[in-house]
Amino acid sequence: MPASHSPLREDDDKEPRAPLLYRFRMPSRREAVAPAVERIIEVVRPLGLDSDQLHDLAIALAEALSNAAVHGHHLEERRQVRVAVAVQPGERVVIEVRDSGSGFDSASVSDPTDPARVLVPGGRGVFLMRRLVDRLEFNPAGNRVRLTVERRR
Repeated sequence: MPASHSPLREDDDKEPRAPLLYRFRMPSRREAVAPAVERIIEVVRPLGLDSDQLHDLAIALAEALSNAAVHGHHLEERRQVRVAVAVQPGERVVIEVRDSGSGFDSASVSDPTDPARVLVPGGRGVFLMRRLVDRLEFNPAGNRVRLTVERRR
């Protein structure tokens, strides 16, 4: 049986582009979160995310960075939150936020919209992150979170 051939598109012969990597450290202070979010948004802007995706990503990043500084490092300024941003041009961004704290069990975070938990503090940041990015992953120790956003076509 002869192989079927489809017409080549212009970009079929192009090699996939390597991700653009950007790393920095953020002091474990509340006032360091907003500038760090702005910095990351500027790095990912060339990816071409739409304005809703950028807004959602900014909120998710603020939660991830705040959680690392507040819960992971207990706002100890000498301890820095490590951030790595990998932009795959035209496709996705993967952002990793890591602290050196003892972590937590991400599977044990309760749904804050459950009527029995509405007034109980905690869990709202993880809840928001899960809904605002395409993929949210925690390492087993619970001191590293990876947020992935796919560019909409």
